[in-house]
Amino acid sequence: MSIDRIVVERATKRYAAITVFERLELAVREGETLCVLGPSGCGKTTLLRAMHGLVPLDDGSVLIDGTRVSVPRRNVAMVFQHFGLFPWKRVDENVAYGIELAGLPRDQVRERVARYIELVGLVGFERHYPHQLSGGMQQRAGLARALATEPDILLMDEPFGSLDAQTREILQDELLRIYQRDPRTMVFITHAIEEAIALGDRVLVMTRRPGRVRELISVDIPRPRTVASVIAHPRFLALRDHCWRLLREQQVMA
Repeated sequence: MSIDRIVVERATKRYAAITVFERLELAVREGETLCVLGPSGCGKTTLLRAMHGLVPLDDGSVLIDGTRVSVPRRNVAMVFQHFGLFPWKRVDENVAYGIELAGLPRDQVRERVARYIELVGLVGFERHYPHQLSGGMQQRAGLARALATEPDILLMDEPFGSLDAQTREILQDELLRIYQRDPRTMVFITHAIEEAIALGDRVLVMTRRPGRVRELISVDIPRPRTVASVIAHPRFLALRDHCWRLLREQQVMA
């Protein structure tokens, strides 16, 4: 039986008169990738930040391994849409940042930095500054920095949303490869149905604001995967159409 790593119980978040999500209930299982779809403004990013302890809830709770989340944890890492790299630090220095804060010995920092730079395909660019990299390479560096902390849980907020289509598919395949090599619990926010199906074990479709769970959909396409193999799979079109109908329903009701 799978273990629930993240449990969201009756979670409510308000900003002034706006209720972003309300009495939201959700559980994310050990080792699964949960992809989250929903209309703009339904609270996807706010929910992710609450899971990381960056945003306090007005009601309810987020539990990780049975303990209430109130501040960021060392075993949880977050990758943002806009890279979050320090412009004055080189790639290797950016990747090292989190593990240096954790107080790891220098030789261990160097070993991890080298390992994760290689894992995301940035060998040869260690001494480059972010402005010297393409958008895709900057996102690889952000992913390497998150992975270098060796988190149990990875939270990803539309990390490929600002990239061109070709770079986006390449990085989706890279993430699938990394996940296959080193599985972990992951919550992945996206606006792209194809991306959610390619990456996810389950897809959560949220309602319009105030966000709630509209449906949780199991992606019954076996791993290992590539984006191309998922799109070619007999189940893909039915899954895509079902997600689209649910999202369309929310837009029509808005």
